[in-house]
Amino acid sequence: MGGMKEMMIEHQEDVALASDYLVNKGVLQKCEYHGEIFGGGAWKLEGEFWRTAMADRNRGDTGPVPWATKIEAREYTDLLKEAYEEHCGDECSYCAKLMAD
Repeated sequence: MGGMKEMMIEHQEDVALASDYLVNKGVLQKCEYHGEIFGGGAWKLEGEFWRTAMADRNRGDTGPVPWATKIEAREYTDLLKEAYEEHCGDECSYCAKLMAD
């Protein structure tokens, strides 16, 4: 079980890195007050995005996603999709709750 838990933790770290990449590319947004990432789920990632993402990955250790050089291309795209779908919503849930109260 120790190996499985370690793999799961590594996967979650990779999803977090993918989320940060999507924020840096302007695909997702990050609340400046709460740090929550949002904006995914409703919009489909388009062809131009994938070309840019793969070019960034192919730059290797000197590119914006050096963590992606250790994984296969298919796993990289799957991580980006997962990170995008994981952060659905139009706004920070904490800000929305404060505004509703």
